[in-house]
Amino acid sequence: RYLSTDFNFIKILSPDENKITDLIKILLEPNGIHGQGTKFLELFVKTLSNNIGKNFNYNLSTAKIIREKSTDLLEKEKQNRRIDLFIDLREFVVAIENKPWAGEQEDQMGDYFEYLQKLIENKHINDFLLIYLHGTGEKPTSIKKETIEKNQDKLLFTSYQKFLKPWLEECYKECESQKVRFFVKDFIDWIDKNFKENKE
Repeated sequence: RYLSTDFNFIKILSPDENKITDLIKILLEPNGIHGQGTKFLELFVKTLSNNIGKNFNYNLSTAKIIREKSTDLLEKEKQNRRIDLFIDLREFVVAIENKPWAGEQEDQMGDYFEYLQKLIENKHINDFLLIYLHGTGEKPTSIKKETIEKNQDKLLFTSYQKFLKPWLEECYKECESQKVRFFVKDFIDWIDKNFKENKE
């Protein structure tokens, strides 16, 4: 009666891949409805730095968080690709492919990498990081091993437990809105109950 331990807003939503990505985008937006300004984006960048051992110094207040970013610079047959989340920091972008359960389409990650390289070639950006965020930590199969070996500084393959949950935990600690804190806590609990780390 007092704790309502079975009540979880995220569980009630029963989100699919797109809805999970939407929820992440809502938290990342600098001027988002969460009312926390750039705080959650700052914590995301901090979590990113902890994972790859590299610091980022960008103006996060002007960041653009884009859903379903078109790969329009690729040849025609590849232009229907859509990057789940695209964090545009002007000189630098973070592209995220969110795969809680399903695997990739043929050449999907390879095409995303090619698109991001073209952004550099066309001087739209100076650098990028492509993240494959899988529910249980499985590695992508749609990008060539040679590309992975030569570009480890531009790739991060991670999981909900290793990346998404630690970021949300920091958001929970730093959030000043009780309403949003409840939402973030439900998100964390839902991840714990639904996504166990693949030990292989």
